[in-house]
Amino acid sequence: MNKKILIPALIITAALVGFGAMSVARKDSNQGSSTPATSMSDMNDKNMTKSDDTAPAAQAETANQVTYKGFAVSPKTLKVKKGTTVTWTNQDAAEHDVTPDVETADFKASELFGKGETHSVTFNTVGTYSYKCSPHPYMKGTIEVTE
Repeated sequence: MNKKILIPALIITAALVGFGAMSVARKDSNQGSSTPATSMSDMNDKNMTKSDDTAPAAQAETANQVTYKGFAVSPKTLKVKKGTTVTWTNQDAAEHDVTPDVETADFKASELFGKGETHSVTFNTVGTYSYKCSPHPYMKGTIEVTE
């Protein structure tokens, strides 16, 4: 075979083998990763699904929520502005209620409500409001209302 053809053919073959080995090594190193590789267009598409305009609205919707779950109150203390409506959601199989330590014109004891049900109160007066679940008095929380 002609030396002019043989040497370039060997160089090309060596380069292809080298690139193939690098490709296999890169593939093996990604297999141990818990995050799959994605293209930039995939990442851009994922980032575009949540716009900055909807984030505050979603936060506002959940910011005024109290959850009864696992016979616990979450959050234990909720800070809201005057005029805010707070909603308690029962995620337990047992019935719960919202019973203020001190009832006011705005904040009165609720009826018992079951799993998936809610109770809401609008707080129009600045102050600190402590409450509990009367059937389960260890379930306690506080609403702090500011200007």
